[in-house]
Amino acid sequence: MENIEKERHSSWLENFYDLIVAIVVFQLSTNLTHSVSVYGFLGFVALFIPVWWSWIGVTYYNSRFETDDLGHRLLTLSQIAAAAFMAVCVPGGLGNNSTGFAVSYAAIRGILVIQYLRTGRHIPSTRRIVRPYSIGFSIAASLWLASAFVPAPMRFIMWIVGLAIDVVTPTVFTMRTSTGFAPNIHHLPERFGTFTIIVLGISILAVVDGISDHNWTTQSILDTALGLGIAFSLWWIYFDSVDGSEVRAFYNQKKIGVYICWLYIHLPLLIGFTALGAAIEHSVLSNQYQALPDSDKWLMCISVALCLGALGTINITSEKTKFTSTVSLGRRFSMSLYAWVAASFVIAIAIVEHSLSPVYLMSIMAVACSGQVILDIRRHPHHRLFKL
Repeated sequence: MENIEKERHSSWLENFYDLIVAIVVFQLSTNLTHSVSVYGFLGFVALFIPVWWSWIGVTYYNSRFETDDLGHRLLTLSQIAAAAFMAVCVPGGLGNNSTGFAVSYAAIRGILVIQYLRTGRHIPSTRRIVRPYSIGFSIAASLWLASAFVPAPMRFIMWIVGLAIDVVTPTVFTMRTSTGFAPNIHHLPERFGTFTIIVLGISILAVVDGISDHNWTTQSILDTALGLGIAFSLWWIYFDSVDGSEVRAFYNQKKIGVYICWLYIHLPLLIGFTALGAAIEHSVLSNQYQALPDSDKWLMCISVALCLGALGTINITSEKTKFTSTVSLGRRFSMSLYAWVAASFVIAIAIVEHSLSPVYLMSIMAVACSGQVILDIRRHPHHRLFKL
């Protein structure tokens, strides 16, 4: 086990797990690309949530309990195998493959329970944390496994109940982590940052894969360049605020609200990143001289709005851990206020504009995102200096 302040980084096994989960996310992105509609987007979100939560469970366990014995390796490799099977089941995950999806999720969570029980057996001081986690996660995994044997819609009701138990269990017992075995303040932000950049890369991969055989025109090239500009801006905004301050504030100052907000706001952020790839692909492949279809327009605007809104919230959680009350409200919240206003503006565009060409819409999105990059450069003068 480890001290909370000890600096450590992701292991090769953790990175391997991330890559397999990334395949699941890519499958989700492909699903959305093939079904850009209200039902398609809601189905995408419904499958994305348990995929993300299964990653969260494995990540938090590894951040708390540093071990690399044979048992841990075998259990983690079993989770990787379950995640690979989950990727196979994503197409039709709410239909004919829903049984396989449920079994794969139950397997990942069930193995996590075994990992917690192993920890409790070897480290008695962890049992006050391990016991409630094991009970809650076992109930949730059992519901997901049982759902494989009942028809819809009861199957999906059991998914919702099981997922709710999965989410409530660690949230209720979060304060217990502040007395020992809390997530590592160096390792956890790195894990979130690594997975976030992988998902952002997947959004670009989805674009590249979808347009590789496209007949290029000046307009579609410009559209693609603007899409990449949006992705680059979102990378800049997120990774300029990743420093572990939220985890440190929770551990040192008991700021549980800031910590939980930082954690859960990553869900809409990653949903936005993934959906953005499908939105850009549809924009590039569409007729550049006609108005973008409403479904594609809304997917683009919702994706960018989710990203900007989530990034604004992440920025404010970081700012609340660094600034004192003597700093002006405008100076503290300027980046977040811009992000929230920009997200609202993007949604307003989707509502009031009905005849937007792809390039015009992408230009608006690019300006909304790059504007925050400009604010960040103004706030951090060191970005303008060359130094070794």
